Amino acid sequence: MDVRTFRTIMFFSLIIMLGSITFAHMNLEKTEPAHDTTLSSQPQHLQMWFTQEPDLSVTKVELKGQDGIIELGKVHLMDEKTLMAMIIGDMADGTYTVNWQTAGDDGHIQKGEFVFKIDQAEN
Repeated sequence: MDVRTFRTIMFFSLIIMLGSITFAHMNLEKTEPAHDTTLSSQPQHLQMWFTQEPDLSVTKVELKGQDGIIELGKVHLMDEKTLMAMIIGDMADGTYTVNWQTAGDDGHIQKGEFVFKIDQAEN
């Protein structure tokens, strides 16, 4: 095998390996409340749908508002790919950020956030 053929084979092998690594990470598909939505009342829970089963041993979910952190219940799986946490604390009108962390099949920690608003005048 000549050097050019060897380099070509190695190049395409690398492309295939990198492609499979890229697709191996889990992604957040949808949230409840939906990102950038405005609600007319306090939600009862946070829910997140992923492309893979979240690893509860590394999962963290935090809800923050203008007055600080809002208390959540224990984060649990609703089904194979869905995380849920009940909202225990009270929430006033304002903007809220949900920060989350979990890992999928490949074990790599994934982090993200989504934002929603409460405006009870919307009733």
